Amino acid sequence: MQTSKLRWNVRTIFNWNDKWGFYKGELDQDALLSGKNVIIPGETPGWESVDLPHTWNALDGQDGGNDYYQGAAWYKKTFTAEEGWKEVYVRFGAVSKLAQVWCNGRYVGEHRGGFSSFAFELTPFLQEGENEIFVRADNSNELPVYPRQADFTFFGGIYRSVELICFSGTSHFDVACFGCDGVFITPSPDGKVQVDAYVNGKGRSYARIYDADGKCAAESQISEAMHYILHVPDLKLWNGTKGAYLYQAKVFLCGESTDEIADEVCVSFGFRDFSVSAEEGFFLNGASYPLRGVCRHQDRENMGWAITEKEHLEDMALIREIGANTVRLAHYQQDPFFYDLCDRNGLVVWAEIPFISVHDERKEADDNLREQMKELVLQNYNHPSVCFWGIANEVGIGGESEAMYTILKELDQLAKKLDPTRLTAIANVGMTKTGSPLFHITDVTSYNEYNGWYEGTADDHGAFCDERHGQIPAIPLAISEYGAEGILSWHSEQPRVKDYSEEYQALVHEKAEKAFEARPYLWATWLWNMFDFAADARDEGGCRGRNNKGLVTYDRKIKKQAFYFYKACWSREPFVYLCGERFTKHADGKINIKAYSNLEHVELWVNGVFTGELSGKTIFEFKDVSLTRQFNEILVKTPEGFMDSLVFEKVEQVPEEYILKETKNISEAVTQWFAGIQAGNPGRADNKELVVNEGCLSVYDPMEEVYKYKEGFQIIQELVARPLSISNPAMASRMDKGGPMSFAGIWHHIKKMLPDELIYIVNERLNKIKKQD
Repeated sequence: MQTSKLRWNVRTIFNWNDKWGFYKGELDQDALLSGKNVIIPGETPGWESVDLPHTWNALDGQDGGNDYYQGAAWYKKTFTAEEGWKEVYVRFGAVSKLAQVWCNGRYVGEHRGGFSSFAFELTPFLQEGENEIFVRADNSNELPVYPRQADFTFFGGIYRSVELICFSGTSHFDVACFGCDGVFITPSPDGKVQVDAYVNGKGRSYARIYDADGKCAAESQISEAMHYILHVPDLKLWNGTKGAYLYQAKVFLCGESTDEIADEVCVSFGFRDFSVSAEEGFFLNGASYPLRGVCRHQDRENMGWAITEKEHLEDMALIREIGANTVRLAHYQQDPFFYDLCDRNGLVVWAEIPFISVHDERKEADDNLREQMKELVLQNYNHPSVCFWGIANEVGIGGESEAMYTILKELDQLAKKLDPTRLTAIANVGMTKTGSPLFHITDVTSYNEYNGWYEGTADDHGAFCDERHGQIPAIPLAISEYGAEGILSWHSEQPRVKDYSEEYQALVHEKAEKAFEARPYLWATWLWNMFDFAADARDEGGCRGRNNKGLVTYDRKIKKQAFYFYKACWSREPFVYLCGERFTKHADGKINIKAYSNLEHVELWVNGVFTGELSGKTIFEFKDVSLTRQFNEILVKTPEGFMDSLVFEKVEQVPEEYILKETKNISEAVTQWFAGIQAGNPGRADNKELVVNEGCLSVYDPMEEVYKYKEGFQIIQELVARPLSISNPAMASRMDKGGPMSFAGIWHHIKKMLPDELIYIVNERLNKIKKQD
């Protein structure tokens, strides 16, 4: 065998990542599987050699235009079966979104879902000598497989590792048990450990539990039973970032009449207890433990989802650097290695399935949600870091329905049935009314709120939370997303909403964090996002194909200003950071100079002269500091000896390169359509104010309210959906249903494709429709 392998007694695991053939596009399936290397004329000339992990969207999924390839592609690999292999399985870490597998021309099976592990037995399909496996991967948008619609790129490919698992016997733990090894460990804070094992074939089993020093802490008797209890005395708790103590359970399978080991599975786990109070927040092991952290997407620039352990380790190091104690793994199941890292580093995890933005009411789509929920829970059951199973994200944004409530209730009950030890959660879009059933399904709830970016102002975070908490005081409430875009090129002395500057992003986070810290009833807050990520449909802030709300750039090379703000808030590692490392040219003779630190005192020195000292916490802002030279040496330091410095240049006017100049992306067809609308003058807006007539509809009303009126629906379809269908059919289809978001909120996402005057015309038309009591 030409690939690396790891032997566990009679189980041999081959790393199967190298030397795959890849073809982008569809092939003549029957001819291909009969042994012919068929290439469809006019397509890519042939197969190429690739190593896994691999995605075909690494470049076109991040460059904007919403035109990345979503369709089928093929992978193939040849191998030789070794003597002594009694049973053989292939296990895929993830294939997006649909995977179909053949071995030696015979169909093995399929898997629907792009984020979970799955395994197939190959034994019945093997032949002597050379064998060949084919995998058809498909990330087509129309598949009844979630995610169906979301603000991120759905990368296609075999983008996680593949293993070939071989056994010399026929009795072993069930490696095809929903993509895991068939061993589930349920620890209790009193030291009780329940072991549940699922086996192919027959045998007897026993378990040993080892502490972090490798000493045996408990051992069971050998038994035919596959479900039994052990007790660990004098246990140590998994206590988050204060001390993530892990035990290891080794579960052994023996023959029916012999003590010889037939298979072995090793599982890391931890003892911990947690709870959530609607008034006092999150508790870990009986102590208050406010959760403050980040959301994380898994993709990387020029790599997409096809990342390795190296990239996971880098991401974890950055998350730990800012001192976060929790991570929301959005919006899908992530690599098992990253859950391991969360266990080791003490990060509390919200894990979720990709039920996001819309509900596809096809039966196959609901079935897929159930399957992904099962896989998420069972594959991550043993991780002490996981405390919450997320069943959905912003599904009410396009409108709610009884069918939606039904499947959400099913998912909630399914998660509880599979795992009664953890809590279920849901993330709701900020405009969702607290009276919605969406707030009364899961154990805990949360809001994605973007005050200061999509709605409201940066000063509204506290009032937003207080109002919602007051309306549902008995339901534990968290903030599952908040933030703003921050693009490295743009800077401002007076940052404002939608200027995309680093300074405005930091300002939003400064105000949000202050508001959240003053409200202990919030059981958690997760900022959006730790890292910039690909969203190929996006084109804003002068950057195509990307969501720039991360604290760190897409390539992980640059930490934005807001990164250091959170490091000052959460990290215990002493430091001081001088803001403005990419904003060094200033036109004003006097400026404010800001520093972040987790120490109590910061001094400012300008051109070698002591200028002042501030005492405080986190943010240290020196007002009206004079720049007396063309090039001014700015130094901040603390009494403990930590320092940071920059050179600020005094210039005549604000540099053009600091100011975003938004451009329109209006097609000629839309321009001609709008000229016709203006010629007909059906409510043309001469005044550029969004006036709201009392008792009438306006662009500030939720779309679900507007759509209650036939005339309101017709206005949106005629003036918005129709021109959007010319340039962006996917966005136009979102106008088919109402939802809690207002048209004014939606306008932010579509205004580059439409004339500026259109929102005023829509508002004038809506203002003519009187609301009914």
